[in-house]
Amino acid sequence: MNFLSIIDVLSELEALDLSVSDILLNLLIVLILSLFVLLIYKLSYQSNVYNKSFAMSLPISALVTAMVIMAVSSNVILSLGMVGALSIVRFRTAIKNPLDTIFMFWTIGIGITVGADTTILAIIGSVVIGGSILFVQALEIFNSPYMLIVGLEKEFDEEELLKEVAKVYPKFQIRNKSIHKDDAEYTFEIRGKKDITLKVDAIKKLNGVSSVMLLSYRGDYVV
Repeated sequence: MNFLSIIDVLSELEALDLSVSDILLNLLIVLILSLFVLLIYKLSYQSNVYNKSFAMSLPISALVTAMVIMAVSSNVILSLGMVGALSIVRFRTAIKNPLDTIFMFWTIGIGITVGADTTILAIIGSVVIGGSILFVQALEIFNSPYMLIVGLEKEFDEEELLKEVAKVYPKFQIRNKSIHKDDAEYTFEIRGKKDITLKVDAIKKLNGVSSVMLLSYRGDYVV
């Protein structure tokens, strides 16, 4: 880098109306807040498999958004060019889980608020949003719903099956019951927390039980 290049860089920083320390401080704040978002995501994700690539994209998207907003808010001419450049960008990756969309929007909001020099709003908002997500998840009515499918054959005791299901899963509803000559199949809707898949062993050991399958409402195979 020659002397003229250094002068060009300094002139660009003056045009942005931001010092190097301000830029680094804003990006550091965005990184810390986005890591907080990442922690909340890891504690509350709804899919059966932790999506590492999506989790990594949360802090990166916040940093990129903050960088763009700092540039746009400091230079009107640059903002017009930025709008034109971003208008040709097309994102085609679909986010299937609505909660994942909230987390992505949250990180973008952090980048926007910090980049627009409203850091206090970003900090307070992130604390409130994170606490709200954990509080809502802790409510029993929002526990994950599953479908428990129990296959029976030959001699089986329906009363014993229902008693055991009620013991293992206190809240359940019978959604389907198919009884044939030599076998039967019961479908229960059950609710519980993440250790719900560890509780099916007691049902497997009942007399006449030939198979036990646990499915989420999204159709993901669990057990």
